[in-house]
Amino acid sequence: MAAARTFALLAGTLSQLLVSGVAAQSPAENVDAPATMQASTPHQTAAQSRKALSFNEFVDEAILQEHRLIVLMRNFRPISETYVQEQKRDSGAGMVPSGDHYFLSRLDLTKGEKALSFEEEERPKHGIFKRWRNPLPERFAAGGFVHAFFPDLEHFDRANYTFEYVRFENLGEVRCVVADVKPRAGTDNRGFMGRIWFEDENASIVRFRGAYTSKTFENRAFHFDSWRVNTLDVRWMPAYVYTEEWNPEPTAHELWFKAQTRLWGYDLANAGDHREYSKPLTDAPGLVDPKRREASQSLNPEYTVGKGTYTPDDELVERLQVAGLMAPDGNVNQILETVVNNILLTNDLEIPAIRCRVLLTTPLESFVAGRTIIVSRGLLDVLPDEATLGAVLAHEVAHIVLHQSDRVEYLSRLASQFPDLEIFSHLDFHFDSEQEAEADKKGFELFAKSPYKDQVANAGLFLEILEARSPQLPNLLRGRFSNDFGSSHLVGMQGVANSAKPLELNRLDQIAALPLGSRIAVNPWSDQIEMLKAKPVQLESSAEKLPFEVTPFFLHLKRLQEENRTSDLRQQIRVHQLGSEPCNGAAQRGGAWLWMEAGHGRKPPHKDW
Repeated sequence: MAAARTFALLAGTLSQLLVSGVAAQSPAENVDAPATMQASTPHQTAAQSRKALSFNEFVDEAILQEHRLIVLMRNFRPISETYVQEQKRDSGAGMVPSGDHYFLSRLDLTKGEKALSFEEEERPKHGIFKRWRNPLPERFAAGGFVHAFFPDLEHFDRANYTFEYVRFENLGEVRCVVADVKPRAGTDNRGFMGRIWFEDENASIVRFRGAYTSKTFENRAFHFDSWRVNTLDVRWMPAYVYTEEWNPEPTAHELWFKAQTRLWGYDLANAGDHREYSKPLTDAPGLVDPKRREASQSLNPEYTVGKGTYTPDDELVERLQVAGLMAPDGNVNQILETVVNNILLTNDLEIPAIRCRVLLTTPLESFVAGRTIIVSRGLLDVLPDEATLGAVLAHEVAHIVLHQSDRVEYLSRLASQFPDLEIFSHLDFHFDSEQEAEADKKGFELFAKSPYKDQVANAGLFLEILEARSPQLPNLLRGRFSNDFGSSHLVGMQGVANSAKPLELNRLDQIAALPLGSRIAVNPWSDQIEMLKAKPVQLESSAEKLPFEVTPFFLHLKRLQEENRTSDLRQQIRVHQLGSEPCNGAAQRGGAWLWMEAGHGRKPPHKDW
């Protein structure tokens, strides 16, 4: 019923989406708007039937589309995650992290842009940060970062802004009309000033870059680059924002912070592998095999026909998916399970039903519940190769071998009703220090017999750079469900670190860890994840390595195909090195060097890693 209600709600909104577009002509390099604008589209018959628009008419359509999107967005409460890294100058490595901040919230547009924190209700704050004189932990607020998902939530119109045509430009496979936008003097708006890219078929915003200039936003312009993804019919939904700002002190001319903000979990009404909370009871429960996993068997685990249908691990995975924190089952899980099987086979262990799942969050985290190993997206992003992944998974397999994960305390908490925003306080998968030490020792024994034993130096380098950066990145390493990643994986596995070659940050061929966002792409609508693909290229400077660091987004945009409404993001996201205007070369280099492996050409055992 929930799925049907969601579809009916969206159908009413989407019935008004298709508008007159713009049609094919050669890209204009001058700043004068052409007399008429027409859309380039593969569906030539439809394009020919559309009316040619002037630039002013096109802007009117774009404003209407943005207002429609805002109305549509008020029906959703997606997950908003922001990770901030403050910067300092290092004599050898240039600008490096000096501290970090993390916010995980739900975006609620029913009463303005409100970020509902997963840990505590956040007090409303204007802008991306409070005044400079406030203590360090209070400089940033989650609510300030979500503003950048929209140019102006309430006043995006001609009465408040001017629009100046710039040119046509391709962003990936999408042809865009580019316009410079400025606030009009004396109007009540947030003062967005910057550049907007409108896709040329339906005049939807796909990217905008600039800053807010109104006094409401602390009399300062913070700079951001906001991207949208075509995940729902013709709609381009907010998905990624990169933010950076320079130090506000007049004597300092250096980068202050940089941040990534991600949005996902639009379709949570249909979340879950079994959709326990969205599908109706079966019409004939007496005919259902209790041992069969029937997709429409229940509304809730308590009503399931037969108590053996779902395991405790299933119920945990389902609950995390419904909360928007775990990806659905897919190919990435199979890759992780292949590595686990390699470890089990070479250690002559027969432990059935071990499976792997992926949290969608950025902080580095891995833990085990029952026989389910859970690894965060952020951890997969920064691991340099499959051998290092094997070292992490060997530690979790050790918990299973030692029967330390055979705990069911969390089941009683799952049975109780609690809001998604309180999930961290209700689910606890921490091990005590003695258990962690035993798992570290056993994990290294398993790793030493695995197919990755000859690449132990690579895993050791990762632990070294992790230990070196841990004082500056406490929020990245703090476990929300489990032990902090650095303390739980570094204390006992000294055998890995002692076997490693020395860490040399200036060596271009030594990749100890990757930047955030290097491996995993998330579909904002369905929460499906995929591995990014890119060919390695030669680095030109050690400053390009950026281990554990925030980097800008640069997307290769695609439109949804008529026959496939699930967006394939595998090739859409590119993270490039920090620079000025992104260009084809920068995007190509950024998408490639992130996959450079420590072995330089050495192929890992699994073809997708």
